[in-house]
Amino acid sequence: MAARRIDQPTARQVRLGSILRGFREQAQGGSQETSAHALGWSEAKLNRIESGRIGISERDLIRLMDRYGVEEAALRAYVLDLRARGAVRGWESDIRSVVSAVYADYIGYEGDALEAYNAETVLIPGLLQTHDYAAAILDQHMPDIGEEERRERLSIRAKRQEAFERPNPLVFWGVISESAFRHIIGGPDVMTAQLEHLLALSKQYPHIVNIHVLPEGSPSHAGLFSSFVVLSFQKRWEPDIVYLDGLTGNRFLEEEWEVIAYSRLFRRLMMTDSLRGPESIELIQHHLDEIRKG
Repeated sequence: MAARRIDQPTARQVRLGSILRGFREQAQGGSQETSAHALGWSEAKLNRIESGRIGISERDLIRLMDRYGVEEAALRAYVLDLRARGAVRGWESDIRSVVSAVYADYIGYEGDALEAYNAETVLIPGLLQTHDYAAAILDQHMPDIGEEERRERLSIRAKRQEAFERPNPLVFWGVISESAFRHIIGGPDVMTAQLEHLLALSKQYPHIVNIHVLPEGSPSHAGLFSSFVVLSFQKRWEPDIVYLDGLTGNRFLEEEWEVIAYSRLFRRLMMTDSLRGPESIELIQHHLDEIRKG
């Protein structure tokens, strides 16, 4: 069975390619050229498989794992299952005409992730935003979009938040700069509802939504140049990834040293520099009271 060409690879197909690349790099003599030659393939074919640009048959996948010395039965079964699931296009594949391919891939990754570690320097994290707060941000960043695209983008944000309701809910760890509570985005009423929503989420999902506030006086702000998310997956074989989201673009970081650097930064922000959970909730309540007083 020939490999199937993929016009737009799904997030799972890209992740499968990343796992296969990791197998190859850990194997002895594991260059693309050497591995492709041993299998009777062109180097270009192996490159496209590892990048997710073409699919891979079950037979070829088994040959690859044999070539790389992957013997653990559970790991082999997982990789074969990931290949089978990779061809199933989720809702993130249907929104590429509305959002960037990178953001669509991120939504796909987020849907499979076990935990998300999100540091935000200016705004409330997207998964915790109310509709009106998200709308106010969108109107500022993209004032010229049509009403239909505006509705679609807000619908996408709302659908992402269903991650907390799925059978294996996404566990969210958020470090939010205190300054995010001082920016009265959308006006006092919108901001009041947003902070009330944060407090409600912390009560509704006490073991799922974990909020830590980074005080304005913390010196760690000097080392934060943008928001970022580290996504961690359930299976130990799936490498964590970092997602950087900026005003003019977004991208993934997947090199091991980059992921480790951001993971260490997040741990320091949450464990050392931020307020504990109860203290964070108290500070959010304080800012909410201040807005209400006007």
